[in-house]
Amino acid sequence: MVRKLKDRFFQEPFFRTLATEIEEVCPQFDQARFFPLLYDEQWPARELKQRLRHTSEVLGQTLPAEYCEAVEILKKVEGRFDGFEHLVFADFVELFGVDDYLTSIPALELFTRSSAEFAIRPFIRKYPEDTMAQMLIWADSDDVNVRRLASEGCRPRLPWGEALEQFKRDPTPVLPILDKLKEDPSEYVRRSVANNLNDISKDHPHIALDVAKRWLAEAPGTKKMVKHALRGLLKQGNQRALALFGLADATGLKVTGLSVEPSTVLIGGSATMTFRLVVAAGKSRNVRLEYIVDYVKARGQTSPKVFQIREFEPSAGSAHNIKRKLNFSDRTTRKHYPGQHSVTIVANGRKMRSVPFFLVQS
Repeated sequence: MVRKLKDRFFQEPFFRTLATEIEEVCPQFDQARFFPLLYDEQWPARELKQRLRHTSEVLGQTLPAEYCEAVEILKKVEGRFDGFEHLVFADFVELFGVDDYLTSIPALELFTRSSAEFAIRPFIRKYPEDTMAQMLIWADSDDVNVRRLASEGCRPRLPWGEALEQFKRDPTPVLPILDKLKEDPSEYVRRSVANNLNDISKDHPHIALDVAKRWLAEAPGTKKMVKHALRGLLKQGNQRALALFGLADATGLKVTGLSVEPSTVLIGGSATMTFRLVVAAGKSRNVRLEYIVDYVKARGQTSPKVFQIREFEPSAGSAHNIKRKLNFSDRTTRKHYPGQHSVTIVANGRKMRSVPFFLVQS
């Protein structure tokens, strides 16, 4: 059985090491007070992020009251730790340091060795011009983690983080950072750039498409990254996005023989989708194949989910038999409900053919 994350991280060995390291540089640190505060009555019920924040709160109660002094202590011990548990150092700054910009920003530059994209966001909100200017400087850093922070920290819609509403309204301040990092030597950074532009595309598709077009013209090597950045628009069948990659033309493409077998499927079971793609003679082109499943939700309405099949360049006059397994086991991201579903084949953004099928309770 896979252990929950909260049972893997922030366990007693980590806290013993942390308390010992702090005590070595701060002899007045009171471990006898630290642990009872840490392991309070609510500790067993707290989930992972709650345990992270609670740890920061307890450090705030047991480190010196002067924030600058507490941060200097943490800077001296953070090198002993890595991975998810290292997040506590940036989280401490996020929790206690927003009113002390000059102390906190250098600390986050150091603590982003694990990640500080969540911790930097309150500073962007409170000091937008100063913080974005600093992040533009960070985009030139020799440290890959700092460069990634420059991009990841200003994502308008960072998952598991509070949205930056000012950048959802106007992403213009973000663009100079993305421009600097679009050809970064690290895929880790380039992927963050793509995710940031994908965030922007959800609120301002025209801006994201203008940026993407310019990048492809200026730096053809960014094509893979740009395609990842526009993945949401590509799945929506946005014609400008498809055209950037030669995928907007669906003429001469035909889908036949679409079926889902069995047509009645038990929840928790699976089915097989098959169809045939026919390419007209004399008409070769790039093809992006996808399928949409319209899932029935708890209240009976349906919600579409797009899945990519493949991108390829079939020869003119060719035919291709396609088969995919459809799985209807419940998972953390999707629960299945009984009722009439449907599957639709999409070629180069055009819906070609649909067929219904039914899910029933086992």
